[in-house]
Amino acid sequence: MTLAPGEALGLVGESGSGKTSLGRTIVRLYKPSAGAIRFEDSDITHLGSRRSGPLRPRFQMIFQDPQSSLNPRQRIADIIAQPLLAYGRVSGRTEAWARAWTPLEQVALGPQFAGRYPHELSCGQRQRVGIARAIALDPALVVADEIVSGLDVSSQAQILALLRRLRADLGLALIFISHDLSVVRTVCDRVMVMYGGEIIEEGDFAALFARPRRPYTSRLLAAIPLPDVEPDWITSTDIEDAGADPRGEEKLAMNIKGSVALVTGANRGIGEAYVAALQARGAAKIYAGVRDPSSYDAPDGVEIVVLDVTKPDQVAAAAEECSDVTLLVNNAGVNFNAPLFAADAMSNARAEIEVNFFGTLSMVRAFAPVLKANGGGGIVNMLSILSRVSLPALGSYAASKAAGYSMTQGVRALLAAQGTLVVGVMPGSVDTRMTPGGEEKPASVVKAALDAVEAGEEDVYPGGMAQGVSQGLAADAKAVEKEFASFLPE
Repeated sequence: MTLAPGEALGLVGESGSGKTSLGRTIVRLYKPSAGAIRFEDSDITHLGSRRSGPLRPRFQMIFQDPQSSLNPRQRIADIIAQPLLAYGRVSGRTEAWARAWTPLEQVALGPQFAGRYPHELSCGQRQRVGIARAIALDPALVVADEIVSGLDVSSQAQILALLRRLRADLGLALIFISHDLSVVRTVCDRVMVMYGGEIIEEGDFAALFARPRRPYTSRLLAAIPLPDVEPDWITSTDIEDAGADPRGEEKLAMNIKGSVALVTGANRGIGEAYVAALQARGAAKIYAGVRDPSSYDAPDGVEIVVLDVTKPDQVAAAAEECSDVTLLVNNAGVNFNAPLFAADAMSNARAEIEVNFFGTLSMVRAFAPVLKANGGGGIVNMLSILSRVSLPALGSYAASKAAGYSMTQGVRALLAAQGTLVVGVMPGSVDTRMTPGGEEKPASVVKAALDAVEAGEEDVYPGGMAQGVSQGLAADAKAVEKEFASFLPE
């Protein structure tokens, strides 16, 4: 990361994302374990306290909690005078007190506050003292760590206005740390988003607010409280009327535009439709996973990845090669269109379970850390309506898809905690080479799946047949089972 003189950079992310650790490392309160820090053309990464002494007045920090960062036994003037005395800017306490009045006035606290103790001030006033102490040495850089998070709205507005004025008057460069994008937006020129100790997105505010690239950033934006009041809020008691998930849970959703996607089984009907739809929706990059690259004529801008989901080495290599993926589409599958008592039923079943269950699980396990490192994202598992009810004529295929559906349910809760949506797509028969003459077209199935990703829906049933079966299962699952059982293999 770089910061120009006089520039204000917002650093945002949830609690535990590493914002404060980064800020304290930049001003050398923490010792960096790797990398380099350069300040005004000087490498300060490994400078000791003596060698860094002349530079330290040039970068200062304002701490989150003024109650704990201000000495309760010192008067306000002594607190502000302390750095002036420590760095030899004044000859004694009397001169230090006189010099302390200037930063006090700069933060709109008059000389009458000089003789008071921290406990005699309000929280907002104490934070102004913290700011005054930070600017007392005329620094070039100030790191402000969550300095308005504990203040009421009115005090927040006053402190933010104060920071804007001080930046203009003193030419300060500012790193403003917060979890609230709406607050950062008022004082900063651009923003960096942190997740899990890494910067996952950065840019100017206009572009980031209009088109966030990471699902995690979208969730931060969605968390901004806006004054949109429902006209009938006082009489409404239905949680669904308030636009919330009826289960009381926040939906995970992601924008396809700007995402980086990997599609397995990309050289066949549904896979080809996914690649085309992702391009049409503005995906930033698309990886096409195919077993045989010679069998696939990739569209312009699509990168081919050699990938057989049943081969662990190829899955691991894909996860390393495609480390920027935010959307994984598990489309690779096999269907022998055979009943459980067919001559080759056992070998068919092993092959179908190997690809449709173990292959999908292998991809989920390999790419879950990738998605987490990228701030969350989405996984689409292509299943079948037969994952919900078996069709005797396709017994082993239905069993493999049922295992895939159970796995999809199992990983949802695990991955939701890292901000990853897992979508199960359960169409009826689709017109592909595996099932020619199917009722649904690949493009319509893919549209329903990607719509679900952008809406945060976990299960989707594309087509009238699949939706009818889903509704029937909800009403009377046994009746649907008996109806499907009547379609016996010849």
